[in-house]
Amino acid sequence: MKVKERTESKELRIYRAVHFRKDLPPKEKQFYAGLEKGFIGEKLFDEWLEPVLDNRILLPDMQFMPSTTFVQIDTILLTSKLIYLFEVKNYEGDHILEGENLYRLDGSDTKNPVLQLKRNEPVFRKVLETLGYKIPIKSFAVFVNPQFHLYNAPADLPILYPTQLQRFIQKLKQESSFLKRTHTELAKKLISMTIDENPYSKIPRYEYQELKKGITCAVCGEFYREYGRLILTCNFCKGRENAHDAVVRTIRDFRLLFPDKNLTMSTAIEWCSIVKSAITMHKVLTNNFKLIKPGRTSHYIQKD
Repeated sequence: MKVKERTESKELRIYRAVHFRKDLPPKEKQFYAGLEKGFIGEKLFDEWLEPVLDNRILLPDMQFMPSTTFVQIDTILLTSKLIYLFEVKNYEGDHILEGENLYRLDGSDTKNPVLQLKRNEPVFRKVLETLGYKIPIKSFAVFVNPQFHLYNAPADLPILYPTQLQRFIQKLKQESSFLKRTHTELAKKLISMTIDENPYSKIPRYEYQELKKGITCAVCGEFYREYGRLILTCNFCKGRENAHDAVVRTIRDFRLLFPDKNLTMSTAIEWCSIVKSAITMHKVLTNNFKLIKPGRTSHYIQKD
């Protein structure tokens, strides 16, 4: 059962929107690539868990901050007997574990998900206690990429390797789990305890003037060269998209990147670039956004 869908973080959505409109510095480009890859890995693990969700509840991307401690748990799986916490990594290539430090064989270090588990579990346990629950917890670091290999890791670490995922899912299927209303209530209470934004997220630097204007292809990110009334076709990947949807998506990117900047008719036309018709833009804005202060100072905000 899913009572919450996995969505891209605000951090990832901002990086993605900026990435297509300017050249990011190498470190920011690498960080953005890691965000995209991580999200793909989390979605992949969701697919692995799909066969066991008839009598279990999947809670993806749960962020808690009781007192001053922030934790982000990639995946929580509620069963009738215990709660699984998963830290999901989409690492690839050869890695080595030295003590508690995880390194790529090229010498660069990376995050050790086992350490993240050690930090997350006690915080999550406090969240449960706050809600009045005492339920056994099992935590695992999950490596989903089949091209990943780890040297020097003790066999007793709470790790699931790519080659073990199928057996783990089969084991879950064999474990009885009968959900009651109390489990659904717990899921809703946990969601109510989450926070929307990571207070430590890293946002790239950007200015309106430096960002390329236009509508990017939803498939490959290249800019559409011209606006079609019904369908936009990408000259690069040949992807096709409903023209109205593409404009709405692009305007929402603007609101994401510049929440303090008024969304006006002229700004929307400038931002989308290839939409030259004020009539077309007026239809998009009135159908999807709320008009504030009709007249010379009119602008649009998100509908409730």
